[in-house]
Amino acid sequence: MKRLIIVTHRRLDDERSGSKTYLKRMMSLAAQAGYKLLIICLPVATFSNRPWGRISEEFSGAADISWPGTIKMGENYWSLSPVVWTRFFWRLVQIALQRIKLGPVSWRTPWSNLATVPPKSELLRVERLIRSLSPSAVMVEYSSLGPLLSMLPENTGTSILVHDSFAARAELFAAQGQAFDYDDAPSFKEEAERMSSAGVIFHASMNELNRFQDIDNGPRHIWFKPTAAVHRGRLEERPQAELLYIGANQQGSRDAIGHFLETIWPSILEKSPNARLNIVGPVGEHLDSRLLTEGISVHGKVDDLADFAGPDMIGILPTRLMSGISIKVGEYLGLGLPVVAYPTGIDGYGDTLAGIVQTADDPKSFAELLNDLITDKDRRHQLSEKGLVAAETTLQNPDVIAALKSHLK
Repeated sequence: MKRLIIVTHRRLDDERSGSKTYLKRMMSLAAQAGYKLLIICLPVATFSNRPWGRISEEFSGAADISWPGTIKMGENYWSLSPVVWTRFFWRLVQIALQRIKLGPVSWRTPWSNLATVPPKSELLRVERLIRSLSPSAVMVEYSSLGPLLSMLPENTGTSILVHDSFAARAELFAAQGQAFDYDDAPSFKEEAERMSSAGVIFHASMNELNRFQDIDNGPRHIWFKPTAAVHRGRLEERPQAELLYIGANQQGSRDAIGHFLETIWPSILEKSPNARLNIVGPVGEHLDSRLLTEGISVHGKVDDLADFAGPDMIGILPTRLMSGISIKVGEYLGLGLPVVAYPTGIDGYGDTLAGIVQTADDPKSFAELLNDLITDKDRRHQLSEKGLVAAETTLQNPDVIAALKSHLK
């Protein structure tokens, strides 16, 4: 059986991380293409500021795991790197100083090093391991690992999974007047250069694909669509229409639902006083309790999203901070939900969802669209069917599977 090695330098122990969904779905497609999977975690960069970590069963159950420079005890991998332990103790000192209020601290540990290219010594260590395994293909996650691919044998199929362009993210945060949430902010040209050795680049965002495709003519660029499970058999009719927001605990989701509760929800209640809003996912644990008025149910993490399927549940996407692509749109459509979004939330889909997802440019029109859908059952059901068809056809990935089957060459 062909072997595909996936190299990552982020933690895979966070069951609630939204970004893990991209990798899980790519692994599923690779398995369909006939690959046996091995995940290699970088020995230093993956740990960030904490010297221990575990691999979620979602990944360890679907792939073999190799984490060089560690010792495994129970479910946890412990770093043997002095660099990792030094960073950890430095972080403890910083936290202690902040807690005893000795004033502002002049140093800091990285918020996230995902955007930073790891040291060459660390890449060389992983490169030697890969060569010893002689895989058919190697895929790295994020553009910051792109330089590793230039170090591999020429007959190795190489690819990059880009579910968040750091250049696009930095551009977005700058436009919103916010501090970038990674340590390194490359330009589009610099990020393209990092990825130039890949045979294929799989982009989660159609708009990001177009930006990078215009810069270089080297790698093939393929849209990795946010395929979601389709739940036709679980569609439920409800006595009245309800709203649904799905969100992970990350800045964009917290901003979106906070903005919705403050500026849109009151306008909905003015016209639809019996309206109900369901908030699903870890984001609900971090909301200001003062915003949780009557009619709002916070569910946290749920075992089965299909419990919310059907045309009488309306998916909302009041997203203002968005790089990459919103997976929750695909999830909403697969659940048979009509969807209302700000254009930012569906920007990564290009014009694929025109006429399927309803868009609003401001809080007032967002509330108006939702109030109209709450009272118009026929319209909800029409949009539900359009979304299901898109999830079953347009948002599938036969071209990704074909590229994987051809050894990514």
